[in-house]
Amino acid sequence: MTSFLAIVKLTCRSAMRSNVFRFLLFLLIVCVILVPNTIKGDGTAYGYIQVMLEYSTGIVALILSTSIIWLSCSEFCTDMENGQFHMIVVKPVSRITIWFGKFAGVFLIHLVLLIIAAVFIYAFVMFQYNRQKFTPAERAKMENEVFAGRRSYLPVIENLDEQVKQEAAKRIEKARLRGEPLNLDGAERRKYLETVKMEILSKMGEVRPGEVQQWYYNTLPKSYDGPVFVRYKIYSGTLFSKDQKMAFGTWLLRYVQTIYDENSTTEPKKVIDRREYQIQKPPEQIVCGIYNEFPVNGSTLIYEGTAYLRFANLGQPGAETLHFQVTDSPRLLIKQASFLNNYARAVFTTALGIFALGLIACSASAFLSMPTAIFITISYVLTGMFSSYIITSIDSTSEGIDVNYLDAIGTYTGKVMMSLLIPIQNFFVSGSLATGELIEYRFIVQLLVFNIILKGLPLCALGIYLYWRREVAQAMKQ
Repeated sequence: MTSFLAIVKLTCRSAMRSNVFRFLLFLLIVCVILVPNTIKGDGTAYGYIQVMLEYSTGIVALILSTSIIWLSCSEFCTDMENGQFHMIVVKPVSRITIWFGKFAGVFLIHLVLLIIAAVFIYAFVMFQYNRQKFTPAERAKMENEVFAGRRSYLPVIENLDEQVKQEAAKRIEKARLRGEPLNLDGAERRKYLETVKMEILSKMGEVRPGEVQQWYYNTLPKSYDGPVFVRYKIYSGTLFSKDQKMAFGTWLLRYVQTIYDENSTTEPKKVIDRREYQIQKPPEQIVCGIYNEFPVNGSTLIYEGTAYLRFANLGQPGAETLHFQVTDSPRLLIKQASFLNNYARAVFTTALGIFALGLIACSASAFLSMPTAIFITISYVLTGMFSSYIITSIDSTSEGIDVNYLDAIGTYTGKVMMSLLIPIQNFFVSGSLATGELIEYRFIVQLLVFNIILKGLPLCALGIYLYWRREVAQAMKQ
């Protein structure tokens, strides 16, 4: 343990002497101080605080990510390049201890910087919030939509698999009666069922002019009288059309009135009747292609942990059909945690991302030269980002229907790469934090288990093995 701590100490000291690290540290300080003071947002108090929070935390994560890649590669590769590697390994310290000591030192110094930057950003945001002369309405909006951790609830899609099987069976039978039997085996059948599934989901979110679409929610709090925010995104024409227009519609909410026996002497009072009403919001013009929100009182919308939402398309006959992506919208947002709680979760998730980047960089630099190790690390990260983008873009533009051969290959390749690589972009949650979306514990556990443990530890073991097998004679030649 003494040798391990000594290596950690020496690594931190070496980092502070690095000119590149000093520059990145200076850049971090400048960004933490200047960025919050130069951002104006969209002109509203809500936008000012939201953009300040998102940009500040995002830039800090970017700088620290760049710094840990550079420093990790520098600490491992410099020993080889300046001929000190043989002086290290001849000491009575195992190479495994050296590897873990260097990695721990690099991560520790970045963790400290992250915590300091996070504390400063939090203090500055709260200072600006308390200092600015916001109106009571603006403060209420920020406290409900930014300074909160809001859990997200999506519509329930009941018996989707059964609906898919029944619809597929009907289509296969119709094809057989037409004399066009479908021979679906193995992969072809799975692809056909996926196509049917995406068509059913598409119809669930489709609202033609003059029609009404309904969504059902359960697992909501049994009793909640605070604000519930309905967050939605409407598309006009198609889900992938870039030319989005204005929509004209109205929201309809279910309200259940419970009537109690006023003569009852017991608590809770006896329920003698329940009446269901439909509350209609005023018709409005809605901007398509962007997220919109409106609040509803929880006691009005929620009844025994359930809720119904309806949307009516009030467009004239022949107007554009409106579409919702039911896997993402409309969703209900309910406050479950304080802003400080959610902020701490975001900082911890960012720390996990920096930890993962350090693992990748240290593993690569354990057996490569510094330029090559940096290139491999950045390529690793970009490949994960690009694979995720390919999967998302193909799925969103095709809805799983009529995917051509090249797109199918791209999707399959992207999924294979995502199963092997650590998607670093998933660790940085500035967008969710700025919109008040709760960073769930199960999301953090998934990142920790599936990315750090299942993918990171094998990478770590490979890096240690290659570092252990590295020839001392290579350093002697320098």
